[in-house]
Amino acid sequence: MEDTLFRINNFTYRNSDGMVENINIKIGHQEFHALVSNNRSEQNIFLQAIMDLNSPTLRGEISFNGHNLKRNQIPLHKLGLSILNYNSMLYQNLSIAENLHLTGFPQRKFLPFIHWKKVKEDSRSFLRKFGLEANVLQKVKSLSEENKRMVYIASIFMQNPKLIIMHEPLEGLSESNTTKVFKLLDEFKSNGGSILYITKQWEEALKLSDEISIMTNGKIVDQMSTQTAKKDPQRMLKSLNGYSYTRNNHIDQNTKKVIDAVFKSAELLSSEYELKDVLLLLAKESTMFMNADGCSIKLIDESTWSIIDELEYKQNDFVEAQLKKDVIVEIAKENDIFYVNANDKVFESLFERKTNVKTTICIPVLIHSQVTGFIQFYYEDLYVYSNNESRYLETLARHAAIAIEETRLMGRSALLQESNHRIKNNLQSIIGIISLQRNFVSDNSVQSVNEILDDIIARIKSISSVHNLLSKDKLGRSIINVKEIIEEIISFSSFNPNFKISLDLDDIFIPYNKATSIALVINELVTNCFKHAFKNMDYGTICIKCKKLDTCIFISVKDNGRGLPEGFDPSKQTSLGLSILQGIVTSEFQGEMKFISENGTTIEVKIPSQSFSLNQYRKREKS
Repeated sequence: MEDTLFRINNFTYRNSDGMVENINIKIGHQEFHALVSNNRSEQNIFLQAIMDLNSPTLRGEISFNGHNLKRNQIPLHKLGLSILNYNSMLYQNLSIAENLHLTGFPQRKFLPFIHWKKVKEDSRSFLRKFGLEANVLQKVKSLSEENKRMVYIASIFMQNPKLIIMHEPLEGLSESNTTKVFKLLDEFKSNGGSILYITKQWEEALKLSDEISIMTNGKIVDQMSTQTAKKDPQRMLKSLNGYSYTRNNHIDQNTKKVIDAVFKSAELLSSEYELKDVLLLLAKESTMFMNADGCSIKLIDESTWSIIDELEYKQNDFVEAQLKKDVIVEIAKENDIFYVNANDKVFESLFERKTNVKTTICIPVLIHSQVTGFIQFYYEDLYVYSNNESRYLETLARHAAIAIEETRLMGRSALLQESNHRIKNNLQSIIGIISLQRNFVSDNSVQSVNEILDDIIARIKSISSVHNLLSKDKLGRSIINVKEIIEEIISFSSFNPNFKISLDLDDIFIPYNKATSIALVINELVTNCFKHAFKNMDYGTICIKCKKLDTCIFISVKDNGRGLPEGFDPSKQTSLGLSILQGIVTSEFQGEMKFISENGTTIEVKIPSQSFSLNQYRKREKS
């Protein structure tokens, strides 16, 4: 099989509207090639040339899959080449199903008749796959203009082509339908298809294509790989008519400025600042260099893709650009610079919150091929970065990675040094719990020795669970996931298998020195259910939630047991478990606790987020 699927050599064509001259384009198998032109007229002329191969004004060569198309007498779609025009080519009085099969209706096996049942079934199946809900017997003229466009796009893919020449396929489509077309294009390419994508939207070209050709005044003035274009999109725009991003014109992006910015970042890395301070200073310096309105840096846990911590620097308080978590994950997995602006149809859908922002640029931070951070810049207006800024972004990501990696190395050393200290603290906690239990024994003669010892063992296990989880952390980060603490405590809790436990847990990272207290809180909440909620009951359900809210961590344990005694007042209770809960939640964490008796019992705990500040996640141990 030839490497080249579609080739145009010295292609020249003239009609009454103008001409295209000496066009050279080569497209391989499973390749998306974008032809970017800011002039709709020259786009139309180029496409007309391909459809008017017998014109006497056509010069040059054009071939597809080994066929010389200028000498070809076979319809293009039968060769495997389909053309999607700017205007939808549908028959208004025919049904959706008929329009989908215009290039070939399925025939009955032994009779020369159309197999209408199969026409309808195939149409429904494809539209369902395409994500379009419609009655396939409905006439096209009754559809909205956008749905007509979607049916037209579907009809092209129904031809099962090897190559599609597409002219502004997303024109007139909503955000949701644009997403559907993107998905269809990805699937088409993964199945071996190729695309020649004719557009004025260079942002779409940057997102979808492998190669880009720039056409200006009827000529190809530049060709580059998408990787090259991503590193220097200004190069692409300089070749296009009609694009001007004024903010860029005020920047002198010379080599000295790049070196100075990189040197400043390196200076920060050698300082005695904590990691968060280093990253905040990097954010500030890089915001200035990138001429941005703001920059955020997120620390990411590799195993759960959770955001461990986040810091932000911005020039004013009137801009905000918080990407959705799933968007961050998808961008980070690409391991490349990500660029998007307000001209992209899906721009709005990328953000959880956004104010006065039209452009965002992102780059992941990697350590040993694992994503550990995420850097995002945002701009109030349309902005395009330069080649020097691209180089700076890559260097910035490496510097951030160095800062995080040094933190880990220091963390491993610190963990070794602190091991004895931590064990000592844990032993002191255990001694304190036993002492408290001893003080409560005289006031609680109802409890047997076995019950008392079981309580002590459960509390000691909750403390040891923290030490166990920290010892498994190979990264030496001195942080721990609350979700794992809860799962660990549930794993060693002895309970009747008839009692079902459901978990709804976020990944929430806290400093190790707060983890023991949280483990004791979880242990008391869970133990309380088993001991009191289901007394004399053979089955029941416990629902445990742990969610990260904007200002606090929310923990709730709900059971469908007997409920609280009438007149229950937690302030008048004398149990050790409740004393531990109140002492940790209200005194240590300045949080609040609420008891609800409705179809069982629910205990809700809210702890302010600042109680779990990750300032222990340090770059250097201060002397």
